[in-house]
Amino acid sequence: MATEILMPALSPTMEEGTLAKWLVKEGDSVSSGDVIAEIETDKATMEFEAVDEGIVGKLLVAAGTEGVKVNTPIAVLVEEGEDVDAAASGVAEAHALTHEQGAGHHPEPVPASAGPVAVKPVEIEVPEGTKMRDMTVREALRDAMAEEMRADGRVFLMGEEVAE
Repeated sequence: MATEILMPALSPTMEEGTLAKWLVKEGDSVSSGDVIAEIETDKATMEFEAVDEGIVGKLLVAAGTEGVKVNTPIAVLVEEGEDVDAAASGVAEAHALTHEQGAGHHPEPVPASAGPVAVKPVEIEVPEGTKMRDMTVREALRDAMAEEMRADGRVFLMGEEVAE
């Protein structure tokens, strides 16, 4: 089964790059980790390693091609005895079909809401005489943990003896 090799995103902001040089040629056998090409970004030139193993069936993008979009097929790996031309054309057709569907597909517009929704505050019943106190989440967690640890006699805090 043919495996397409896609133009990698060598940085989080990379959208396209230049395929500077192929280090393999059609018919070469590659395994995972072999350096197969040099890719130029706007910042650096980096080596690109094969992820899968197989035989380089077809180089889809020529060396020196600029503006190759990320995730564009740049080569096809085939297995021993597989028809190179059929595999390469199948990968190219599948990629073209995927892009046509993506470009032509427009989601149905969602109607806008009628306007802002009025939010009613929830009335909380607080018993009379209860003091309200501002507290951070950190303080609340610390106090709750301290209360639980005091309730369990098996808990021993380091430094507790020193403080007493």
